[in-house]
Amino acid sequence: MLEAALEGLLGILHWKAFLMMMIGIVVSSTLVAMPGIGSKTAIAMMLPFAFVLNQYEAVALIVSIWAVSNTANSITSILFSVPGGAGSQATIMDGYPMAQNGEAARALGAAFTASAIGGVIGAFVLLLAIPIIRPLVLIFGPPEFFMLVMLGVAMVGALSGKNIVKGVAAGAIGFAISMIGIQGQTGFPRFTFDQIYLFDGIGLIPMTIGLFAIPELIFLASQKSTVSKVPLYNLKEGRAQGVRDCWDNKWLIVRSSFIGVWVGVIPGLGSAVADWFAYGSALQTCKGARETFGKGDVRGVIAVDAATNAKEGGSLIPTLAFGIPGSSTLALIFGGLVMVGITPGREILTTRLDITFSIIWLLIIASVLTSVVCLLFTRQLAMATRVRSSILVPIILGMAAVGSFANSNLTEDLVVMAVFGVIGYFMRASDWPRPPLLLGMVLGPLAENFLWTSYQIFGFEFLLRPGVITLGTVMTLIIAYPIYQKKKAEKIQRIIKSNGKSS
Repeated sequence: MLEAALEGLLGILHWKAFLMMMIGIVVSSTLVAMPGIGSKTAIAMMLPFAFVLNQYEAVALIVSIWAVSNTANSITSILFSVPGGAGSQATIMDGYPMAQNGEAARALGAAFTASAIGGVIGAFVLLLAIPIIRPLVLIFGPPEFFMLVMLGVAMVGALSGKNIVKGVAAGAIGFAISMIGIQGQTGFPRFTFDQIYLFDGIGLIPMTIGLFAIPELIFLASQKSTVSKVPLYNLKEGRAQGVRDCWDNKWLIVRSSFIGVWVGVIPGLGSAVADWFAYGSALQTCKGARETFGKGDVRGVIAVDAATNAKEGGSLIPTLAFGIPGSSTLALIFGGLVMVGITPGREILTTRLDITFSIIWLLIIASVLTSVVCLLFTRQLAMATRVRSSILVPIILGMAAVGSFANSNLTEDLVVMAVFGVIGYFMRASDWPRPPLLLGMVLGPLAENFLWTSYQIFGFEFLLRPGVITLGTVMTLIIAYPIYQKKKAEKIQRIIKSNGKSS
């Protein structure tokens, strides 16, 4: 293994392969940062070029685009509340309020640093998991996967702050929206109203952009101000503070990274779930988080960016070990590897172990390099929050429209963006939490598919499987712990008040 690791490293460090990696980083940091474009589009654009490269060069080009995409996604999420992709939705929750408070440089510094550390942790977990992951993955069946998805549903309460009832209601609406389209098991259309566009369901990218970006643009335009309502703090010091924040919250980064890796291992979950899982976990475990999260707490940014970058290492485990792409983007990478003569599965873990190690090295090197480059330009990025709304809003709106249209190249996606923009505006104005609606939309199809499959195989007896019971217990604790904390805090307040009256 040492010989294969060295061979993989030397292959990546060869000047042509290294150049391809740098091109991939530049492509990812520019195209992927644009709302709705995503790493899938960038990889699809580069695949024809990879066909004429040797194996190391092709791997360096394709994998580097994907490996650093989550780092680039955070830029617009923090600065303008416009999600760069599915994995940067939760970054908005605290990143954008930090930008409004003049702490854009700090938020970006923390995001880039956490992304680098998360990417390195994910790569090392992939390295350690190669010999042991097969029996672990095979233990889990549809019932256990269903309960894992329900764990995400349990996070709805955590994401709702004090408005738990509104949060659960918004999550239920998200589940209902996810049912639009062709039912996967029966093939019957549901809630499509004979509209061909709705047969594939509501597009996640235009919905997300509409739900989060459009309301902020409306409020920004109506106030005729800049994103940051206060003067920017010292940009150099803010960037350094963001790096120090990551050191101060190093165990949060580790926890969030392992959450990301675990979500990545499960095919089909992906970035759109990893960021909310990590955010919900941080909200429940960080001291004082319930009072500060959603208002500009840097820990919310750190947890999300560490998890989404670490997820990439985890998602490569089933892809490389079993030839099971965990997402459509990984399916493209799978196809690119096959195109240049590399077959995931037994071959890449035995006779071509050097290629496996080259991918691991790429995850580490590309993540660190991208974060360093982004940190160098933090000042310039943060200055965008001081641009007048009359200039900024049309530009961001244009980017949002292009990103929504790029989802499937249909004008109906623009209609979806506009509709959910109105819905998001009224939800924001009425103090309804928007993340639960989005999370219900993301998790709905997964929950339905796993539940259907579990019932078809086991009947209702699937609820008695040990893994299901264990995960159900964990889910109960996740729901009960915040309630216990709230009751405990209320009891302490009553004691303090009674002592104050007696004195």
